[in-house]
Amino acid sequence: MNELYLIMDDFLQVEYRQKALLSVLKALEGYYSEDEQEELKLLVSNGKWAVEGLQEQMQSSINRLDNYIALATGKEQ
Repeated sequence: MNELYLIMDDFLQVEYRQKALLSVLKALEGYYSEDEQEELKLLVSNGKWAVEGLQEQMQSSINRLDNYIALATGKEQ
């Protein structure tokens, strides 16, 4: 069971770093909004989209693992 808690902690760390990266990308997107920076803005926007997709997948995995741990812990007691 301890291994599951370690895995959950790893997932939470990844989720935290994704959120940090997403906030940087959002700041860059606003900073490079001038017409001559349109290509960079598009790249930042695509990066933001990719990170948001990863966040959704990670959150789903965290929720499933959390439910599994809760069920497994309940069965042990």
